[in-house]
Amino acid sequence: MAEHQNVGVLDSRIRILLGIACVGLLVYHFAIARLMPIYVLVVVVVGVPFFLKTGRTRVCPVMKAMNISTAGPTTAQ
Repeated sequence: MAEHQNVGVLDSRIRILLGIACVGLLVYHFAIARLMPIYVLVVVVVGVPFFLKTGRTRVCPVMKAMNISTAGPTTAQ
């Protein structure tokens, strides 16, 4: 059964852009300059799949737990 989408279109696009930015930050860190401490790297590495998955599927478990939706009104299916 598919989950109810609770992430709006604009929110989804922002999440995908954040995921891509995190990937770029990781590439920059490892290829050019070692600028981030390890605890920041851990947060960025965890952020990449979270932002990309929630942006792509438009389902966010954190927002679901807080009963928040940016998807707008939905029709019954």
